[in-house]
Amino acid sequence: MVTLERFQSTHRKAVATVPEERASEHPTLVQSLGPLLILYLLYTMVRWAVVDRGEDVGDRNADYLLRFETWLGIDFEHSVQAWTLRHPDLVSFFDHYYVFAFFPVLILAAVWGYRAAPAAFHTARRVFAVSLAMALVIFALVPLAPPRLLPGHGYVDTLMLYGPRYYGDSSGASLFNAYGSIPSMVNEYAAMPSMHVGWSIIAGWLLYVASGRRWWVGVLAATHVFLMETVVVATGNHYVIDGLVGMAVVVISAAAVRRYEARTRTNQRRLLHSARERA
Repeated sequence: MVTLERFQSTHRKAVATVPEERASEHPTLVQSLGPLLILYLLYTMVRWAVVDRGEDVGDRNADYLLRFETWLGIDFEHSVQAWTLRHPDLVSFFDHYYVFAFFPVLILAAVWGYRAAPAAFHTARRVFAVSLAMALVIFALVPLAPPRLLPGHGYVDTLMLYGPRYYGDSSGASLFNAYGSIPSMVNEYAAMPSMHVGWSIIAGWLLYVASGRRWWVGVLAATHVFLMETVVVATGNHYVIDGLVGMAVVVISAAAVRRYEARTRTNQRRLLHSARERA
């Protein structure tokens, strides 16, 4: 009888400590996003480290890309900009969407996903990290001048003309160098791929899952991606194909992460099965 009471007491204590242990093992939002912020800082530094190659090679690569787009029949940059510039209010909307619908939407998706769909949040975090690494390789190997910096082609830098001046004014002061207070860390010759577009897919998918897969959130998420692709072209920051490559990078990253997670789950089931058999 004494043995039974001891067993029950020990069992109750063990059960009581399980939630506490799980709570301590579950990382906070800051802990979850911390490594990504460090990785993004590395991403910015690597982009900046290869900036010297941009001006020499970037214009030439841009000419090659425009020829390739013409061959594909997707060279819509001039027509999209011309249509946009006829509507000043639309120019202002696109400029502000480019600046304020990128990181703010990513952060909103991360916070909501962390709270409402933790599994999807961790998947999205992995996809973000893998796609960031893939983008770095492309930035280093293929410097590319954006349309707004390509001389002789007639593209307009709408952010410079109408603001907000995201990448800097005529003196180079911008959001990224505290408006001239610190050295600039921006590599403006990293147009390929457009992660504005690619990471909009991650944000949209995470918002959709966090909402409980509501159809109207799915429509908004798809609209966000389409609108971001239009905006990066209309503002002269990217070519059409930059956004398509950004999407491809995220899709490939998602496939790799899905394969990794499926293999991890299979291995965990095998270990659990082996443990039960030994017991």
